[in-house]
Amino acid sequence: MTKVFSRILQKKKESGLTWDEIARSAHIRLGSWMTGLPTSQPTDEELRKMAPVLNTTYEYLKNGK
Repeated sequence: MTKVFSRILQKKKESGLTWDEIARSAHIRLGSWMTGLPTSQPTDEELRKMAPVLNTTYEYLKNGK
């Protein structure tokens, strides 16, 4: 599991949203990275769109800051 995915998963749990709800609210497609596979990562654009849905910032999701 990547650090980026770990941060997204933490924020997902805090929000109580499903992957489908996050994708729909962020206007992104459900992706294989949502399974936690280390070979697949969300794009920067997906991170930017997800951040407000997860009540956080792009910088936090991307770099933990």
